[in-house]
Amino acid sequence: MKRIHSNQKNNAIQVVAIKNPVRKIYQVSIAILFLLLLSAVVLSCSGKKKDVAESVTQPTVETSQTANEAIISAQNYEIVPNEKVCMVNDRFMGVSQIPIDVNGTTYYGCCENCVEKLQKNLDDVRFGSNPLNDTKVDKASAIIVQDKSSGSVFYFASIVDAQSFINKNKG
Repeated sequence: MKRIHSNQKNNAIQVVAIKNPVRKIYQVSIAILFLLLLSAVVLSCSGKKKDVAESVTQPTVETSQTANEAIISAQNYEIVPNEKVCMVNDRFMGVSQIPIDVNGTTYYGCCENCVEKLQKNLDDVRFGSNPLNDTKVDKASAIIVQDKSSGSVFYFASIVDAQSFINKNKG
């Protein structure tokens, strides 16, 4: 048997892998979808509150409105159940929220960020301000009135205050 000597230094076979572009597109799409979902959660639970004074001072009925328009405008406020309000975002959600027990008192939030904020009372989030007299109100025991046009809510210590607010804003 004869031996053949070769002057080539590298006789190894080189394998070149071509990556599948469809898989890469799929991975990028999933990452973008995840980021969008995450940003939606963060924004919905950002804890930004609407300025109550601004909402209250805006007239709900213009003097030039007809009687029918005034009736519709008067129905913009209603008392809503506490369990359907996110007490961190101060928004009526329309469905039952997550009950959060804090020392035997039940608050409600829309997500895990709200749970943490209510448990730790970050930014004094467990309390709202009565727009009639600017007194501090515990949200868990408050009578809550929704502004149907914006979804924002107001907290009152009594049904009398809540009804007075509704009547005051009828026009």
